[in-house]
Amino acid sequence: MTAEQGEAQLDRLASDAAPVYEDAFRWFRAQGPAAAPLLLRGLDDRALGPTGRWRVLLLLRELALPSTLPAVLGSFREALAQGDPVVLPGAMEALAAIDAEDAISGLVEVLDGGNADFVNHAAVLLGDRVAGQGRGAAAAQSAIVGLLESPLAASRASAVRGLLRAATPLAIDALRRHRAIESDPQVLELLKGLR
Repeated sequence: MTAEQGEAQLDRLASDAAPVYEDAFRWFRAQGPAAAPLLLRGLDDRALGPTGRWRVLLLLRELALPSTLPAVLGSFREALAQGDPVVLPGAMEALAAIDAEDAISGLVEVLDGGNADFVNHAAVLLGDRVAGQGRGAAAAQSAIVGLLESPLAASRASAVRGLLRAATPLAIDALRRHRAIESDPQVLELLKGLR
């Protein structure tokens, strides 16, 4: 891979034309971990726009390299501070794929936020991490259980979704206890299938 080829493929990731960005995805996938340095440069390239940077993060998610964690965390923190609805979900996906406690800590931060979509996404990603028993699984589970105490029904619903995905004995026990005190009909509906 030449530098010119790599830069051209980064530009193609930002394209609005599906065949163009899909071809760029295939090219990066074929490069494998060798593409990581180029993808990390793409995170800092504002010319790629939010959509291009989101696609870079999705590729970094597929690589799941611990060496990319500092850059992914940087993009995550920036997107979280700005409430970026495009880059933040990609950064959350990339963090969830990296088996590191710092990645989980970042996702736990989202649970304290006000955006229901971001909170839900983080809770589900954390639930998957708990189910997979990766690093930080205990902290992730504890954070989701804590979310059950939120005064916001949407946050409690997110906690239920995350804990259902985790499906550990502790998660199921927390859901059973919570079911007895939950008053919101939508959250109760989510709990309906719990045995």
